[in-house]
Amino acid sequence: MYLVIGLGITGQSVLRYLTHNNEAILAYDTREALDITTLKQTYPDVQFATGSLPKSWLAKTTLVVISPGIDLRQPWLQVFRQKGIDIIGDIELFARAASAPIIGITGSNGKSTVTSLTASLLTAGGYKTGMGGNIGKAALDLLLEEQNYDVFVLELSSFQLDTTYSLHTCASTVLNICEDHLDRYDGMDAYIQSKNTIYQDTELAVMPLDEPTPFWVPNITPKQYFGLQPPRSARDWGIEVDLDGLSYLAQGEKRLMPVSELKLQAPHQLLNALASLALVQEFDIDDTIVQQVLRNFAGLPHRTEWVAQFNQITWINDSKGTNVGATLTAVKSMGSAIQPAKLVLLAGGDAKGADMAPLAQPLAEFARAAIVYGRDAAQLYQAWSAHLPCHHVQTLDEAVNLAASLAQAGDTVLLSPACASLDQFDNYQHRGRHFATCVTALENTTRG
Repeated sequence: MYLVIGLGITGQSVLRYLTHNNEAILAYDTREALDITTLKQTYPDVQFATGSLPKSWLAKTTLVVISPGIDLRQPWLQVFRQKGIDIIGDIELFARAASAPIIGITGSNGKSTVTSLTASLLTAGGYKTGMGGNIGKAALDLLLEEQNYDVFVLELSSFQLDTTYSLHTCASTVLNICEDHLDRYDGMDAYIQSKNTIYQDTELAVMPLDEPTPFWVPNITPKQYFGLQPPRSARDWGIEVDLDGLSYLAQGEKRLMPVSELKLQAPHQLLNALASLALVQEFDIDDTIVQQVLRNFAGLPHRTEWVAQFNQITWINDSKGTNVGATLTAVKSMGSAIQPAKLVLLAGGDAKGADMAPLAQPLAEFARAAIVYGRDAAQLYQAWSAHLPCHHVQTLDEAVNLAASLAQAGDTVLLSPACASLDQFDNYQHRGRHFATCVTALENTTRG
């Protein structure tokens, strides 16, 4: 009998999948106050429990399917391991059942963008593409659709990979590694190892050339690299510069298209495009189609998303920048792309105990000023104020208004908080939408 632990989005997708397959199910959530009335009505044959796990269920359980939000180190889970009961996740169920090729994408930052762009390239190339995992649809819901998918493109978090053992991919990548989720791992080595599992059974390892993290890839696995330098071999992807100084996306000596034709041209956005190109190269997609997709791809909401431009100031929403690594990427990439103009950075919220010092030097190089707000604003101010002008306000609204007065012609105001949002907002999407609303109101006032 299956024991489903966690009844959020992922857990409910597991219920749908197992019910469809007529499996016997126990369903449990640690939140005692969780209202499961609707779930009981939807799944009358499932036994539910919240708060405390019924002791009698241990003898009934043959396999645990756990949601990625639950820390596997919790002591109460050890009893299952002691009994020899496997603990798996939804991606493991997916991997056991999927019959089409799978492209797997993970990393600390950029994986949603690369997943979306990869799926767009395949779809435009005529492939029926199922996109899901940690973005869009739950992976198991893709298997319940009446679709004969040609390929699946999955964004995979480290938490999902921790409970996945049978995943075989036709291509996979770890885009980058930065300090994140250390409240769930016993140090960076454990976090890196979690990400690295995606390379252990893949037909092609797509690897970032400039990533300092050591990855462990089987010697027999074909490898291709992507980076911002000229490609090192005929198979690698990079940026080729001609004698006139024009830059091109290229594989080996083959130039695919000028960088100037892309909507998104910051360095980290070019890396996203190169990773996607490498992931789909074994599929038959005409170059003209690839070029068209790249020309039209405008990125995802809240991920260095263009919001507005007025008074010669550009406003960018990177609310998804919820950790130091994401904001570091945005600052370096956006800052280098607009030189000699400068950034005005808006940052703050719940720092999750992270060290903000790594951002100090890049901000000194690329930013005119930093404006910090929210619960841990004092921590950010202390880390950065000796390196550049730093202003402490209470709310994002105040930060936007102050940024308008500090920014100069050609500058970019960048919301990339380096922090979680829950001190003042429902989630990072809420924060990003509020930022856009504030900017629109400011634009209307300015033009009115």
